Amino acid sequence: MRTIFTILLFSSLLFSYQKGDIVSSEIKDKLEMKDNKIYVIDFFASWCASCKREMPYLSKVNDTIDKSKIELIGIDVDEDLKKGQTFQKELREAKKLNFRVVDDPKGEIVKLFEPVGMPGLYIVKDGKVVDFLFGARDNIDKLLLDVLKEL
Repeated sequence: MRTIFTILLFSSLLFSYQKGDIVSSEIKDKLEMKDNKIYVIDFFASWCASCKREMPYLSKVNDTIDKSKIELIGIDVDEDLKKGQTFQKELREAKKLNFRVVDDPKGEIVKLFEPVGMPGLYIVKDGKVVDFLFGARDNIDKLLLDVLKEL
């Protein structure tokens, strides 16, 4: 069983973005990314309890960053577009979501990144993946700010 899990894990990594990988022009176009900016790309969904918990902390980070140099972009991977947009609306009304979100109901964007956990954060600088954080993290706001300071 351990062998099967290892094979599945590494085979998924072969097709996903890793540190040092250049983000495709297709993704840059879809997300309206520029090379002279750092992007924090957050994959989330309404069914992800950790995503719900993390969102206010990411919004807190968004309040403190220099938006001319850094941008947070949410990628909502809910297959049901209406459910995802309702979730986003609820978060915005509760002041827990304050950054741009791109809906990905067909999984076109998430398929290229293939995060190994949710929520999944990718940090992209000058079109290159420089770091990522997967799954629920305590103090994600402080952790993310520390990562961004190093860039």
